[in-house]
Amino acid sequence: MRSHSMRVALATAALLTIGACARPEALSLRPPDLTGLEAMPGPAPSYRNAITVASVTVGQDAQTPWTSQFGPAQVQEALMQALAAARLGSAQAGRFRLDAVLLTLQRPYAGFAMTVTATIAYRLTEVATGAVVYSSTITMPGTATLNDAVMNDVRLRIADERAVSANIRRLIEELYTLPDRRAVTSSRRT
Repeated sequence: MRSHSMRVALATAALLTIGACARPEALSLRPPDLTGLEAMPGPAPSYRNAITVASVTVGQDAQTPWTSQFGPAQVQEALMQALAAARLGSAQAGRFRLDAVLLTLQRPYAGFAMTVTATIAYRLTEVATGAVVYSSTITMPGTATLNDAVMNDVRLRIADERAVSANIRRLIEELYTLPDRRAVTSSRRT
């Protein structure tokens, strides 16, 4: 009787451990690794600590039944953290406003190595003038293998995260190449 109870307890503990590893809420969208960007000259002075993330929305193609478990709020938070780490972000009232639309997440149905491709459209606008200073649609892949997770749905979520993180990193690389922009002056000549 005692050995049967012990086996039931061990089996329950094993199932709970496996279940905890596969829970989707254990995964979160992290900002990208910016290693290597320090070799770049960095952002032009007018963009340093001057970009506020405004809106992040999800396009129709990304709202299918096979979509990721993270939404616009998580993408917005990851963008804010990445921009701050890259010396581009301003918590509020920045000189520039960044809007993003997650257009598509191309996801496989199954596989041992799952590659997700994230397409995000970005638009950077100078707040004072309304001038669009950067507009681009970036498409980047992210892959997860059996080494990352055994369960298909967890592996797919990891690939989702990696695709979006790679996309944000590419955005930062492109923002680093923008030429400096003179400040807007409000002086009037009469």
